[in-house]
Amino acid sequence: MARVQEFYKGRRKRRNHALIPFIVLLLLFSLAMVLFYGMQKYAVITDDGVSVELPILKEPGATTVDSSGREIKNFPKIQTEIVFDEPNYSGAEANPEPYAPPVRAIFVPAENISRDKLLEYAARLVSGNALLLEMKPRSGETLWESKTQMAMAYSLSAPTERTAQMPELIQMLKDEGIYLVAQISCCIDETLPTRTTAYCIATETGFMYRDEKGTWLDAYNLDLRTWIAEMVQELYDLGFDEVVLADLAHPTLPEENPPVLRYTREISTERSTDLASCGLAAGIAKQLENRGEDKVLSIYCDSLTSLVKTDTSTGQNGPYFMKLYDRVYLKTDKYAYSYNVADMQPNTQYGNVYDRLVPVVDNYIPENTSWILVDVEEEED
Repeated sequence: MARVQEFYKGRRKRRNHALIPFIVLLLLFSLAMVLFYGMQKYAVITDDGVSVELPILKEPGATTVDSSGREIKNFPKIQTEIVFDEPNYSGAEANPEPYAPPVRAIFVPAENISRDKLLEYAARLVSGNALLLEMKPRSGETLWESKTQMAMAYSLSAPTERTAQMPELIQMLKDEGIYLVAQISCCIDETLPTRTTAYCIATETGFMYRDEKGTWLDAYNLDLRTWIAEMVQELYDLGFDEVVLADLAHPTLPEENPPVLRYTREISTERSTDLASCGLAAGIAKQLENRGEDKVLSIYCDSLTSLVKTDTSTGQNGPYFMKLYDRVYLKTDKYAYSYNVADMQPNTQYGNVYDRLVPVVDNYIPENTSWILVDVEEEED
């Protein structure tokens, strides 16, 4: 008697085992193609044949030979990262002691530089030995025929009767044994902005930034430092013994609602006033390193704060300027100068502080080895 199946057995599907070798071969083929094209950059072709040299298998310091027979040294790969640190001006080293003889000068404003006026000032030098001539005021006028690249490109120095006489006037004063100092305004200029705005600080709306002092040039601009250095060298060549840089600063912005400023150059670190002013001062001093031992380079400080630390309103740093420049000029008076000396004395690492911190005073001669006398018309009571 036949056995009766109580349950129906489901139909089994056939498995195509032939696909497995095909899939494996396809994967191997794909891997081979990836390796073939991926390894081409590691192929080394020589006269003896072709070989593949993987960087991971190379020993540090080992050498390979390329197709031209040149040996190539293999170095281990390292991870690199570019980090931009903000400049630190406090750790700068001071220059060697400069040639900076005492200077006792009368200030001669640009409008008074003529033969007759210069003879009058020279006649007044009873206890003095020098004249300080304002050769480039804030107006931007150069009182000599400047041939700098900037002056030639933008016609900044038009020849005049006065500029033509300047070499003769300088020689006349030198023949009298007078020590000559030239003063130039660096970052305030009313002439260059009328030719181009490429070097000016601008407001957010695109207008040139100006305040009660004048129109401001961008201290970050590299061409500006080259132009100033070229002007200084021209004045040395003209016969001046010393050049003092005035208005080398960032403009002081109002505390309430300060404007957003636009500059002419992108930088890699965060902007700051000391980066602008100290960077400009350092760049000019660097370009004039080989000016000659008998040529003196000086700079103005415009505040008492800057004598001891960075004045964040202007970016000036007196201790740093003392390390870069032969002298620091300071507008002061007879009551404050002794305190100014006390502030600057610790930062005067070489030379005599009374020679190197030069008081610029009105209408009186201080008891000091160096000074600048400025004639100021006194108001009547």
